[in-house]
Amino acid sequence: MFLFSVACQSDHNNRNLGETTRNNTQVQTEIKLTANRTITSWLNDGIEGVQFLHTSDWQIDDRIFLNSSCDKGYLLLLNRDLSPLAELDYIQVLYTAKEEGVWNIYLESMPNIIIPRTKVNGNFKPSTFEQLALAGEQVMERNYRKSDGTINDSFVNNEFNTDLKKNHLIFLSKRLESKLKSIRCSSFS
Repeated sequence: MFLFSVACQSDHNNRNLGETTRNNTQVQTEIKLTANRTITSWLNDGIEGVQFLHTSDWQIDDRIFLNSSCDKGYLLLLNRDLSPLAELDYIQVLYTAKEEGVWNIYLESMPNIIIPRTKVNGNFKPSTFEQLALAGEQVMERNYRKSDGTINDSFVNNEFNTDLKKNHLIFLSKRLESKLKSIRCSSFS
């Protein structure tokens, strides 16, 4: 379960990876905006599975790893713990799929990549977003391209299945108790 970023152009399978991975296409911009809005909404709605981001500095990586149809793909959530005692930083792999004309973001069931911090003068130094992005992209590249350089569509497409959707619904149903009380009270108003 890993990701890559490409521009959705008719000749993208024949281009050099370095030429296509950082293109800021309309599709990539749309996916990044959707991911940021979705995660912010999950945080505000008290979804338990993302509350750790309140104690983190996070951002969505610029690279999005789309299939050749540009309707499914992976993206990376770069996550730096704000605790000065933290020994690790994280990259959460997210999945995206365009369903009925709308991009949806999936987090549950996706892998995490753990990045140990380096120790400098007895303290752990947080990774930069650039370091996290590079590490995540290198991991994802192992599966994203076939040996002939074309996109490995099965790697991208096979992740989108009933288990992903089922686990996502369970993920969305788990809210902080304070949010559940707020929802219950407002429904009686």
